[in-house]
Amino acid sequence: MVTHARRALPLIVSATKVRATRDGLPAPDVLREASEVFQVLANPVRLALMHALAHDELTVGDLARALGLSLSGTSHQLARLRRMRLVASRDESRLTYYRATDEFVGHLVHDCLAHAGATLGMRSIPHHHPHRVPRSRKEVPGRESTPVRRNRS
Repeated sequence: MVTHARRALPLIVSATKVRATRDGLPAPDVLREASEVFQVLANPVRLALMHALAHDELTVGDLARALGLSLSGTSHQLARLRRMRLVASRDESRLTYYRATDEFVGHLVHDCLAHAGATLGMRSIPHHHPHRVPRSRKEVPGRESTPVRRNRS
């Protein structure tokens, strides 16, 4: 995972800090998994999907309409996020609802977007709300009583 230097390294300035840094490194499998999460999120569509799902549980059709995407394109990107266990789905009647699996990714996405906005000189509005989505449909406030049905072909 970590590449080794081919040239001689400079003298150690602080052996204590070097040891603490080395001892504090995550396990290689954790670093690999985190790297894969960043690779999946390195796509504007998937980043937008994760941003939306960090806020609410949504159907594939609602996500497609909100993001201006095709239904098949949205489903394809959601499948990739689901394989990485970043989103979960549940079926209710003929609808499939998606949600972020935990609040960590929601915070990661929001922090990254705030950083990008600051880098571009845009003033970002900080988020001061929870990102975890309630799991039960009954717990979600403001749910419309007649959802749009998805095509099951």
